[in-house]
Amino acid sequence: MDKRKKGDIIYYSDELNDDFDDIGLDRPPVPENYKYKRTNPFNNFLSNALYYLVAAPVLSTVCFFNGVKVKNRNNIKLLKKCGGYIYANHTSFLDMFMYQVRVVGYVKRTNVIGYSDTTTIPIVKNLARALGYIPIPTDIKGQAKFMDALKFYSNKNQFILIFPEAHIWPYYTKIRPFVSASFHYPAKFNKPVIPVTTVYRKGRFKNSKPKPTLIVGDPIYPKEELTLKENKEYLRNECYNQMVKVSESYDQYEYFKYVYKPKE
Repeated sequence: MDKRKKGDIIYYSDELNDDFDDIGLDRPPVPENYKYKRTNPFNNFLSNALYYLVAAPVLSTVCFFNGVKVKNRNNIKLLKKCGGYIYANHTSFLDMFMYQVRVVGYVKRTNVIGYSDTTTIPIVKNLARALGYIPIPTDIKGQAKFMDALKFYSNKNQFILIFPEAHIWPYYTKIRPFVSASFHYPAKFNKPVIPVTTVYRKGRFKNSKPKPTLIVGDPIYPKEELTLKENKEYLRNECYNQMVKVSESYDQYEYFKYVYKPKE
């Protein structure tokens, strides 16, 4: 349980690696027999039923009561036939659900790349997999399966959600720097990148937590004339610049104060 309150100061020293996630879950190695691809027709039927009939309605209700708003969602609808890679800043444990049900919703299934936290929780790990969670591999064998799965879902023209900042900074109102590694996937599979930026507005009541607005950006396409490495850097830079521009264009509500403090 997060005991921090409005106005608290959070000190950071490393924008790339500091993690202020208060969930407290372990990040163990992904099991060797983990099935990254959902290929069983019956299981896929159950997975779709779980997502569309249970998860999406329930999570949409949760998002409604948390004041989640979305702007420019039509940019996602326009990519229904080809899918793509959605990149978003990571400021809440609810991010995965907000983006799945409020940004993409019923347009098409969305897979989410994240840490192996969920593989440690009984029942939850099965539900997460059914809902499209793809844990980041921790060994070479897993890496091959992971890439094969991304190719599989990319060929199915599904959406894949990535948080390039990697770590949660609750209610942070700026875009942290991130590396180009995760942009290897859209560059390799020739898919568009869709930047989505979470900005925060003040709640209705005095001490209520900030309310998120998700701003869907313009799609960014790999360039044919660039190499894989060049496209990876190009997509990263264009995505980052677009997210920073959106973030800075809003007068955001600062709930926690983040202060830089060098390591001793």
